[in-house]
Amino acid sequence: MANHERFSTESASTFTPFWRRLPSFFAYPMQMGSIMRIAGYSLLGGFSVLLPSLFGVLLYAILWIVFLKYAFVVMERTANGQFDEPGGLQDKEEGDAGQVMRQYGLFLILGMFVGLFIYLFGRVGYGVGSLLLNIVVPAGIMIIATKRSLGQALNPGQILFYIKTIGSPYLALCGLLFSLLTSSEWLQGFLYEHMDSWLAIPLLIFVDFYFVLIIYHMMGYAIYQYHEELGVFAAVGFEEAEAKLSTGKAADPVLSRLGTLIANGQQDEAIELLRNELRTRWENNDLHDRYQKLLVLAGRQTEALHHAREFIVKLVNEKRLFQALDLSEQCLKRDPEFQLQDSYQVLDLAVAARMGRRSKLALDLMRRFDRRYPEHPHIPSVYLLSAQILSEHYRMDKEALQILQALQFKFPDHALVKEARQYQEALNKAAAIV
Repeated sequence: MANHERFSTESASTFTPFWRRLPSFFAYPMQMGSIMRIAGYSLLGGFSVLLPSLFGVLLYAILWIVFLKYAFVVMERTANGQFDEPGGLQDKEEGDAGQVMRQYGLFLILGMFVGLFIYLFGRVGYGVGSLLLNIVVPAGIMIIATKRSLGQALNPGQILFYIKTIGSPYLALCGLLFSLLTSSEWLQGFLYEHMDSWLAIPLLIFVDFYFVLIIYHMMGYAIYQYHEELGVFAAVGFEEAEAKLSTGKAADPVLSRLGTLIANGQQDEAIELLRNELRTRWENNDLHDRYQKLLVLAGRQTEALHHAREFIVKLVNEKRLFQALDLSEQCLKRDPEFQLQDSYQVLDLAVAARMGRRSKLALDLMRRFDRRYPEHPHIPSVYLLSAQILSEHYRMDKEALQILQALQFKFPDHALVKEARQYQEALNKAAAIV
């Protein structure tokens, strides 16, 4: 199937981007379960102002925690490709208060940085800090939703990775989220000025909750749209999700036929169906993924590894590095001697693995690279990266120094020699201190 690599269209390209789904985002909170929840919490919020101040504030704070738990459930389900509202009121759908606490921690720490900017630079600091806050916060919340870690949400590397991976649409997302927040504030101000009734309080809270749910649903959708590039698992494929979202759009007949064959235990027929379909739909990553899993399930290891090599080439060319890493790792577990089809992609994947803190996978990918490809121009880079991983992640400084010396000896005129020498000197100084 290698002759099909000329196709570069991604399966994600057929999935409607978030900026074309704006009406559905505004309609999402109108679903029965969500709107009843928003209305009920709003009435309770209105009741809180009638209580003594301490109890009223406590009730209002609890309402926000409970609602944000629900908002995170919505966001995480959406990121998983599930665009309907959470069903029922079971505990498993009620969310995790820890997620809300992580978000509050994110707000608190970032707010302290903005305060520091204001203290140091005055109005300029306020402007710069507010701008950075508007750009960083969405990425931080998305990282909390996917990683369940405040540390990761505050990690500049992770934040930049999300922003860079999504690209210019991320700025569009920030703009949309900022517009939603300002629209909510404007509507609340309008209601406050033009309503003298006690109903103004529940309505103000209703507007808050309604717009917050839109925002979290939209962020979840953005995660799902880019989940392969972000290395986030999603249970629902793009074609299936698009079919569910597009009114009147029929489900893929191939997937329907595939489901029937699998249900009847006809694995060989299912594999043949996908093999034939991929000849004309090579661009469809969802079909590739299903084909790969079926081959593994059927015990066809040779075919699975052959297809994996081709699929990895396609994924790397499409910058779906984390999906390619997952597949590479699976192949290496089945066959420790597994090699990529394109040797020029080894370094790219190893760098991505290191960035994703998958050090063993990075080293496995680069293992015996110089012997397998003795004249390859990437050998110096592979040497340097291997030495860095061995030293930084495994504290194997002796082995790292040997590799750095080999780099300088074998490639004395290479541009990386200076960096290798500096790294070697740093390791020697560290060893002397110890």
